Order: sequence, then structure tokens, then C-alpha cells
Amino acid sequence: MSSFSRDKAMNEYLDALLLETEEPEIRTAPVLDTAKVEKLLQQASAVKDEAFAQTEEQTEPQVEQPVEVEATPVEAEVVAEPEVETIDEVEETDEIAAESEALVEVPPPPVADSMRDYHEGDFQALFFSVAGLKLAVPLKSLGGIHEWKEPSTIFGKPPWYLGIMTNREEKLNVVDTAQWVMPEKYNQEMADALGYRYLIMLNESRWGLACESLVTTESLSPDDVQWRKSSNGKRPWLAGVVREKMCAILDVDAMVEMLEQGLNSQD
Repeated sequence: MSSFSRDKAMNEYLDALLLETEEPEIRTAPVLDTAKVEKLLQQASAVKDEAFAQTEEQTEPQVEQPVEVEATPVEAEVVAEPEVETIDEVEETDEIAAESEALVEVPPPPVADSMRDYHEGDFQALFFSVAGLKLAVPLKSLGGIHEWKEPSTIFGKPPWYLGIMTNREEKLNVVDTAQWVMPEKYNQEMADALGYRYLIMLNESRWGLACESLVTTESLSPDDVQWRKSSNGKRPWLAGVVREKMCAILDVDAMVEMLEQGLNSQD
């Protein structure tokens, strides 16, 4: 394949990655209709007024009884019963009001975007290459670079987990970057052609990405990057694409979170 064809194919692949992240944002639960709440409150108030009017109608004849007929304890209890019902109605309206306020005043918390700071100013990034794909890690999110040592295999792990590499008594988790980032393209031919030489550590975590070559360290401006439009879509690990360099920028925090959960790039 010619260099031009290879570059075109990589551009198309990066475009596809970025487009898959631009899903519509998940809509939050609808806010309760305040007009309906007002109607419920008015209905509850009407019930309360009607009960109170019935109470007055029941008590008026008892007040007009001859003086010689004294109110017995039983009659007093009969008069008191409607008053208890009226209090219950008031409590019900208070509960409706409290529930409506809770529904209206408690919106869901916004999803944090760990890459938001990089949208505001220039930043340095390390560029590295894996199976022909160029990736970049912001230097602030780079935990270190180690020379490659064959990792010790651990059974029961995902296919992209190569094992543990020991470095100065530290046990580092090694990710087969090609298989993790491009599972749909990964095959035995690609696996045989890979020649990992370095381990790129992600922030302060114990996770490292296997890479074939370190390309360069370069400054980027926010305008150089086509950022993802939402942090709620697919591929949260993909912060954006630098088209001029045909490079994908990693959202390290999101990537570490996915690795901790045993997820690959498409899960």
C-alpha cells in the first residue's frame, strides 16, 4: 500500500472514531409540570373547603338546640371528627407541595469533562505510534515512560491484558494498545507484526500502554484539535483528533476508569 493510500485510510479511520462519539446527549427526566401541580393544589384546597363547610352545617343545628339540652361527651366527639379530617386534608396538600418542590428543584448532576482545561490554552503532548496509528497523551497526564520488558502473563484477564511488568519493585499492568484501541482491526497478522519497545504510563495509575515508537513531544493549541462534542457518548477515552497529524488524543482519566472495569475501547 502506498504512503498516500495508508494516510487516507488512517484519516478515514480517525473520522469514524470521532463520529461515533458524537451521539445525542442523554436527556434527563422531564421536570414536573408546574401547572399540573397548581391544579392538584387547588383541588386539594377545594376538598378542604368543602369539608369545612360541611362541618359548619353539622354544627349549626347543635348550637341552636334548647338550653336545657346539654352537649354530651358523645356529641362533642361528633363535632370534633370533621376537624380532624380537615387537618388531614391540609397535611395532604403539604405533602403534594413538598413532592412537587423536590421534583422541580433537584436536577441531575452534570457529567464532568476531565479534558475541559485543555480547551482553554496551549498544552504539551507526547506522540507515540502503535500499529500505524498515532496517539497522543497530554504531558500533564503522563505518568512516565519505561523501556519494554516482557510482561508476566496472568490467566483470567481480558485478551488485551498482556500481563504485569516489574519496574523497581513496582508491578505495572501492561495493555496491548493495538488490541484495546482497534479490536475490530486486530488479527493474528497485526499481532505478529507488532514490536513493542516502551510502556507509556497513564497518570498516577499502575496502567501502561505498550507502544512501538516514541514520535515526538509537541505543543498543541485548542484550535489544532477537533474535540469530541459530548463526554456522554461512545469512546469516552477519545478526547479528540488532530487532523494535521492524523493523531488521536487520549482522555487519560476516562481510559484508566475503563481499564479498571475491564472494558475495551468499544465497550
